[in-house]
Amino acid sequence: MNSPESLLQQAARWHAIASGRDLSAEESRALDHWLAQNARHRLAYADICAAAFALEQSPAASDPASAVPHATRTSRPWLRWSLGAGAPLLLVFALLVGPRITPSWQNWNSDHYTGIGKPQTQALADGSVLELDTDSAVRVRIGSDRRDIELLRGRLAIAVAKDPSRPLHVLSGGVDAMAVGTRFVVDRSDLGTEVGVHEGIVRVSSANGEAVELRAGQQAFVGTSEVDARVGALASNDGWTRGVLSVEQMPLSKVLAELDRYLPERIVLTDNSRAAMPITATLPLDDPAAALRALAQTSQLSLRHIPRVAYVMR
Repeated sequence: MNSPESLLQQAARWHAIASGRDLSAEESRALDHWLAQNARHRLAYADICAAAFALEQSPAASDPASAVPHATRTSRPWLRWSLGAGAPLLLVFALLVGPRITPSWQNWNSDHYTGIGKPQTQALADGSVLELDTDSAVRVRIGSDRRDIELLRGRLAIAVAKDPSRPLHVLSGGVDAMAVGTRFVVDRSDLGTEVGVHEGIVRVSSANGEAVELRAGQQAFVGTSEVDARVGALASNDGWTRGVLSVEQMPLSKVLAELDRYLPERIVLTDNSRAAMPITATLPLDDPAAALRALAQTSQLSLRHIPRVAYVMR
């Protein structure tokens, strides 16, 4: 069994490799395999990342006189740094440690699902065209009198093949969005479900609330703790189907939440005073890391990539 010291040494070696250059495909697979072997591996790696980040941010990092000679640096000082000056960071990284984990049980119980950063388009048996955003999963049931698509997680866009005898229902939690022939987007999150209509008419109902009829250019949101839908003007919420994130005067925190969906690591904004900063931009989703770098640059924020753990913006 590995001792804590040997684990930290392994983690430090992987961190040095991953931070110094882009990993080869073989190295990337090897690192992912090492992280997946044991929770202790992921915790050790997070500890080293937190310690390295804390050292970089400390005043001593720029003072050669206060630097610890390389020969005397052991895994113990790394650990002391992460538990001392870097303690708040360690708490963050412990919560976010390792690559984002997709719920395998949802994939097993779905008919179609996508990986992180891998949206896809699927033609259904009835002629409808289903687009799944990153990290999404659905169950599909096409019957003789009804068509059901259950959104298990994530976001979808559906161009419904017109068939008045068989309405199409998108089910998301307790929300039912029904259409005969139209195009609309459904986004499911922990907070609730949003439905945006781009063409035609969609009837949105919840378990205990009144049904509302949405027309093109309208959207509705039903919270998990609410029964009635809140209706408003449609925001441009289908840019992801074209591979872009287009926002106008959107708070920085929400823009980061959108980009976060496309990256295996989490995005952490450490300066809460910048969360409400309005952002107007069109960002490419085929390279979310590049989009994040561009956003940081134009917003005059610094960005630090902790490989396999997080992107830290401040």
